Amino acid sequence: MTPEIAKTKDLYRQTFNSDSGAKVLSDLEARCNYRASSYVAGDANATAFEEGKRAVILHIHNMLKED
Repeated sequence: MTPEIAKTKDLYRQTFNSDSGAKVLSDLEARCNYRASSYVAGDANATAFEEGKRAVILHIHNMLKED
């Protein structure tokens, strides 16, 4: 991992491991299909849109993981 990526991961941890950050992350998870299917029956564009929202939450969780 490059030093730049390590610094960025540290910034994510500082942000989302605080009390306020944890509340924001919880809100984002609820709004962005973190624990639910992003599939929209019969609408590929809507499915892609919902999956895009979910991808953001997955990225945040990946950045919060320890190496």
